[in-house]
Amino acid sequence: MSFMSFEYPKPRLHPKHNNWCEDLPENHEPQLVPPQLRWLTERNDIYLEVPRYRIEVMWGGMLFSAFLSFISAALMMMMFVIQYGLKGYDLFVMIVGGGGSIVALLLLFYALKTYFIEPRSLPIRLNRKRQKLYVYNYKQPWQPWRKAITRISVYNWADIHGEVHFESTPGIRGYHLYGALCEPGTHQVVERFVLAKEWGEREQLNQIWSYLCMYMQHDDELPPP
Repeated sequence: MSFMSFEYPKPRLHPKHNNWCEDLPENHEPQLVPPQLRWLTERNDIYLEVPRYRIEVMWGGMLFSAFLSFISAALMMMMFVIQYGLKGYDLFVMIVGGGGSIVALLLLFYALKTYFIEPRSLPIRLNRKRQKLYVYNYKQPWQPWRKAITRISVYNWADIHGEVHFESTPGIRGYHLYGALCEPGTHQVVERFVLAKEWGEREQLNQIWSYLCMYMQHDDELPPP
């Protein structure tokens, strides 16, 4: 009596990512999944730009945090003024009231800065004339008063391979479409970066990859997002 052996799919790229789920077709091959984008910033004969919205930041929560910080700072200052007027100089009141007010004001500044100044989208841009991929990255300095730093990484599209990963970390849980930069002509990964994220629709990522590949293949019969 013979048993049929079943082999699980193995990743094409090396080294394997711990959260790997699926390899997508090579970007120069025919795409079998119908192309579809959910969001689009710009598309013309030269380049395509797609936003990557930051889902790890609760923007509404930042406004709520700013409101709570403002109330806390006002109460601390009020306690400091009232206590100082009634009892005069008090070291404990100076520390609690003054220090608490400074901390609350710093939190207020950080929440307002995050909500109004920090970028909500870190787009990717594909230039099919040059066959280049531009990925916008964001870095927040440890000093909350300093402006965020936006850096642009440039890759050769021919060296980019598509993968689907599943992230289980709270806050970023869901399926992610990753671009893997490999050494030219090989499957040896040099770097990985996120191209798109979905909470639960894995098929949507396949459609996004198809859209990007078909655009770079100069296929203009693409549906609107």
